[in-house]
Amino acid sequence: MWPATSTSPQQRDEKRLRSNVSKSLIKGTLLVAVLVPFLQINPRTYADFAIFLGLSYASIGAYMLFKESTVYALGDTGIVIRRPMRKENFIPYDSIQELSIAQGMLAKRFGCGSVYVALKKGKGKGTHTSSMGQGVFVLKDVPAPGDVYREISDMTSPFAAAA
Repeated sequence: MWPATSTSPQQRDEKRLRSNVSKSLIKGTLLVAVLVPFLQINPRTYADFAIFLGLSYASIGAYMLFKESTVYALGDTGIVIRRPMRKENFIPYDSIQELSIAQGMLAKRFGCGSVYVALKKGKGKGTHTSSMGQGVFVLKDVPAPGDVYREISDMTSPFAAAA
């Protein structure tokens, strides 16, 4: 939920981001491919194997649906994280201490990555905790993470308020 101070139309302008879910399908398929050689597949177990594949891809599909319904909104005053079945999180730009990007080999191939947002101490808890005790939020598998990083970085700079 946006804070009460964001009532002007400018404050409600936001850039919405959704996670890249195609990478999850590839990762799930790779996991199934790694497990298959350990199964004893023969004509008597084809039905069991079909059930295994069905349950595996149903689980992968549910995870993809969950990721697809997670929305990261970059607004004028902060970041809103909306997840299904969870409380909405609002991260004001002035409570951000540090940003970093993580982008693995597969994420680079799909043009996505994760942006880690570390909060200043005493400014709230994130979904993760850093080794220094800071709250950390992760914007997972966002498209063009470098652009997202720069946009958040521009909003957290001391000169952003003057602009």
